[in-house]
This record gives sequence, structure tokens and C-alpha cells, in this order.
Amino acid sequence: MTGVDRPYALVALERTALAADAEEKRFRASVAEEIERREVARRRAFRRYGFLRALVEADAAAPDREASHVAQRAAAAAELEWEEIDEARKPVLDALTALADAIHDARTGALPAEEAGAATLQALEAFEAWYERARGLAFAELFDRYMPETPLVDF
Repeated sequence: MTGVDRPYALVALERTALAADAEEKRFRASVAEEIERREVARRRAFRRYGFLRALVEADAAAPDREASHVAQRAAAAAELEWEEIDEARKPVLDALTALADAIHDARTGALPAEEAGAATLQALEAFEAWYERARGLAFAELFDRYMPETPLVDF
């Protein structure tokens, strides 16, 4: 049976089926995009949380602001898995000073708790904005580590 001699009912149902198929594909694509968007948001939120937690924990044992800066820089480098601090990485750690100060001030009670928390989050956001302007990518992307596949070799 060719398209010319097919009954109109078959042609109509085929069009309906193809339209439904196309709509389902569009829907599945939009759902996949939304899942990806939410996955990125979740991943970044947990990375920010983990990073800030590491800095707060590093500050906890510091007796003064200077020791806090040193401890937080070391914690930041460890979180980023930076074993060496080269000329490209040093400015990133230097840019953390305002955040380190906000974390230290929050612990030492320089501000009321809610105000200190807001100041810490503002400092984190300012650092992230600086990083994005300076490096052209979101700070959270530093935590994305490409792990090349290694072939399994049986000797």
C-alpha cells in the first residue's frame, strides 16, 4: 500500500503518532535539561558548603588572625588538591583574605552571629565573583577533576 492509496484514517493516525513522538522527544529533552541544571546546582551547593566548612574548621584552631590566614590558605589548597602553589594559584589564595577575615571574625564574635554569617556569605560570593571575572569560569568548576580512563592491561 502506497501513500496514495492508503485510507485517510491511516494517514491521520500516522500524523498523530508522529506528532506525539516528536512531542515526547521534546519533553524528554526538556526534562533532561532540567535534571542537568538541578544536578549542577546541587553539586555546586555542596562544593561551596564543603569548601567553606574546610575554611571554618581551619580557622577553629587558629589563635589569631595571622594564623587563621595561614591555616585557611592551607585548607583551601588542600580542598583544591593543590600540592604546589605556583604563580597562577597564589593570586587565588590571596583573594581569599576577605573571606578568611569574615570567617575569623564570625568565630571571635566581632559581629552578632546572624550578621557574621551574612558577612561570611557575602565574602564568599565576592570571592567567587572575583574568580569568575579573573579566570572566566565559575569557582565551583575548580572542583571538577577530569579523570582519564586508564586501560586495563593484563600482563
